[in-house]
Amino acid sequence: MNPGTPPDLPPDPRTLSWYDRAALLTARAAAADVLTSRSMALRNMVWAWLAAVVVAGGWFFAWAGLGWYLGLEDAADADLLVTVVLVLVALLAAGAALAAFARLVRRGRAAHRLLEAWTALDRLPPARALPPGNIPQPLASTWDLMRAGQPWKNTVPLDGRRYLVYLSGKSLMWMAAPVAPLLVGVVLVLVALVGGLGQEDGGAYSQVAVAGAGTAIAAVGLWGVGKGLRHYTWALREARARISEEKTWPLLTAR
Repeated sequence: MNPGTPPDLPPDPRTLSWYDRAALLTARAAAADVLTSRSMALRNMVWAWLAAVVVAGGWFFAWAGLGWYLGLEDAADADLLVTVVLVLVALLAAGAALAAFARLVRRGRAAHRLLEAWTALDRLPPARALPPGNIPQPLASTWDLMRAGQPWKNTVPLDGRRYLVYLSGKSLMWMAAPVAPLLVGVVLVLVALVGGLGQEDGGAYSQVAVAGAGTAIAAVGLWGVGKGLRHYTWALREARARISEEKTWPLLTAR
């Protein structure tokens, strides 16, 4: 297992060995089910949005509270105490949410790296050199079917299309759903920068508060769009690699 990989994720396949392809494909299918869920689970998107709201709210209230106190003409000790408590609580909440979001990102990256390794495992030369064993039909790759004597024209579309649909199933949701928060965050930043917030009493603090909150929301939205796009692009490459390899099968057997 690579350093930093969460212990509840499958291990790195390069540290394992199998007696035949049947065992390898069974382990690969089980690992891919876990890793796909961990990498692209929609609940991760919900947690990311909650973290973004808390970070944005904490930043906003911290700066708004500071601007309110500095705008008082005759501030009392009680006002200072309220301001300090408000700023500390807001910043602590924002920091905790930011740490949770960073942990979510790290776990997603670790799961995706392992998913790439596991899904490409059956195409590696050592895996191809294993004896076939009793491979269950749903787990057999196109390469296994062709090696077993299935007609090439009947097996070519199977693996590439199956992988593209299986691996990219949630990518479109990840790319589409964060668009609205991304736009909201951009609008907030533009309002803070070009609006009239800076002209009011304590406007500079309000400007920083709104711009920071909008930046946090836009950053998480951009992260979600990028995550979905990156996953879909990888799934498309994986499918194309399999289809390209399948098309070379007659040439490989003729050598």
